[in-house]
Amino acid sequence: MADFTQVKEWIKNADAVIVTAGNGFAQTEGLDILSEENFDDQFGKVADKYDVHTIGDALDKKFASWDEQWDFWSQLINEYSLEYEPGETMLALKKLLQGKEYFIATSTFAHFFENAGLNENRIFNAFGDWTEMQCSSGINHGKFSDIEVVKKYLAGKGEVPKCEDCNSPMELHMPLNAHFFPDTDANARFRWFLTGNEDKNVVVLELGVDETSPQLLDPMVKLVEQFANWHYVAADLADEDMPDDLKKCSAGFATNSHDVLMNLTK
Repeated sequence: MADFTQVKEWIKNADAVIVTAGNGFAQTEGLDILSEENFDDQFGKVADKYDVHTIGDALDKKFASWDEQWDFWSQLINEYSLEYEPGETMLALKKLLQGKEYFIATSTFAHFFENAGLNENRIFNAFGDWTEMQCSSGINHGKFSDIEVVKKYLAGKGEVPKCEDCNSPMELHMPLNAHFFPDTDANARFRWFLTGNEDKNVVVLELGVDETSPQLLDPMVKLVEQFANWHYVAADLADEDMPDDLKKCSAGFATNSHDVLMNLTK
């Protein structure tokens, strides 16, 4: 197994830390979109009507009406975002990043990092953010907060939000269909951050990224291979899983985000 002492030294000496966070990290904060546990109990009507039994399947399902869709979305957003309180894993990450220059690129979409008080200008939500909405027309009319829409649905006074430009229904700012428009501003900030740190000491900390989000895995590995002062630390991968060119500047713990962060901050 990799050496936590060595990784702590890398982080101590790092000019910048780049965090890539995926499904594994979201699970530690209470959102497991692939789990069938409790879904039928929480969303029985949806489960019975559409034969879906995970959050992921339900998000991929087109409901019979926009009103029904927004009612369900509002329940999800309320439970996993509006009522979210940072867990042990998130608090450990914040402690690790304290006093460091950092950027977070994540495939999670529940607004965890922003809600935890991390700098929203240092976060790129690669798969969008379900606390925001976009036009369903297929034309990019921008993205907007959906928090007030959610609150009205929770109060029993919900109305399907409409696009101010074309009056089409609004949908979640997520890649649920071909209409998804990535956050180009955040992507640009991330790219500038990468460019600005090419010659500095950098640690890439991978937390729960898997094959569902390869855009957060392969490109970062290539960057670490390219720059002599960069290191790659993976919660989920083992040392032997690392590419040969990366083994001298990487550490893999073959465990989970929680355990790695607990060890790095104690």
